Amino acid sequence: MLRAILAYFAILFLAFHTSPAHAQNLYSRFELGAQYSTIREDNNNFEEKNFSGFGARFAWNLNRRVAFESQVDFFPQDGVPLPYVQGGQTLQAVFGLRAKVIQTRQLAVFGLVRPGILHFSNVQFPTGVANPPFVYHPATYFVLNLGGGIEFYPSRRWILRFDIEGDPYRVPATFSSSAPIAPPVGKINDTTRLSFGAAYRLGRLTDNESETNIPGTWEFGPLYSTLMIAREGSNTNPLTESGFGGYASYRFYGALYLDGDTLYFPRSAPAGPHDGGTILQTTIGLKGGIRRNHFGFFGKARPGFQSYSQALTSINDTGTSIAYGYGRSTNFVLDLGGILEFYPHESGTLRIEVGDTHLYFNDRTVNVDGSPVIFPGGKLKHSIQFIFGYGWRF
Repeated sequence: MLRAILAYFAILFLAFHTSPAHAQNLYSRFELGAQYSTIREDNNNFEEKNFSGFGARFAWNLNRRVAFESQVDFFPQDGVPLPYVQGGQTLQAVFGLRAKVIQTRQLAVFGLVRPGILHFSNVQFPTGVANPPFVYHPATYFVLNLGGGIEFYPSRRWILRFDIEGDPYRVPATFSSSAPIAPPVGKINDTTRLSFGAAYRLGRLTDNESETNIPGTWEFGPLYSTLMIAREGSNTNPLTESGFGGYASYRFYGALYLDGDTLYFPRSAPAGPHDGGTILQTTIGLKGGIRRNHFGFFGKARPGFQSYSQALTSINDTGTSIAYGYGRSTNFVLDLGGILEFYPHESGTLRIEVGDTHLYFNDRTVNVDGSPVIFPGGKLKHSIQFIFGYGWRF
């Protein structure tokens, strides 16, 4: 959990400390760079280690703060093949948004939201039969690269850079091609990334344009969300749930906002001890970042709860039939990620949220034929969430 918090707070913590320092006065349209990277995986001793890799990066600067950025990294060391989630050499390729929330002549602090792919060369897949018990083949998964970092400017052309990122990735339900009777398993897994690199500004250097602050203290509006999440009672995980709701935001100091969402996901899923039925999600916490000209970029850290309408509470076998009992299950969540805003006119906001919603299940007691059975909450669970909305500022 500490690694994930560090990854997402790289934007948020530093964004709180904006200052009126003079901004760097030049930027170029394109940047080309290379980096040394690490990724957190299990080695052959089943220990979590940082594997070393290398790669390249290309950025297209839309203005002095916002860029579309692509990055490819290769990690040649073999990770231990684990069922579904990793194995062999690793390749990651991402493309998305980089936004600078602080910028001076010497350095800049930026946030990253970059979807892409995570490829493993030798993943283990159980077959469900005795011979062979496993098969091994490559696997490619959707990944959402979230985090931030710092740039240093030793000269007008050269950039030194450090990144820290979280990497939640979607492991779909998979059947072995050689033995399709094996039960499918799917979830949202997570790893951590670090990068250290240098880049060179290509082409003509351009003076920074002037910036205009965006007015507004209060903001509210409707939301639509998609949530990639593993459900206990489903054998086709992870599911993509669609939901709707609303948000409100209040600026209480400088670049800091009290910000919250409430969302309802109406599709009912089969019950397990901790979840089942429909989902109600509410988070409220901090967002911190910058609003300039026609856009805003923020980090978010919002605790809250996720409540399931029909979790399993009892199982009674009468000999001729089995009766199930259900009840609500409410659990703590922590929403970490980024928020991108566009301002089409003076009082309107188009809002896109991207994040990893961390879910902590409580221990649950299920009455099985009159005897209480405790089902532990288990490890932290991840989910990938996209939220789209429109708001009004005043």
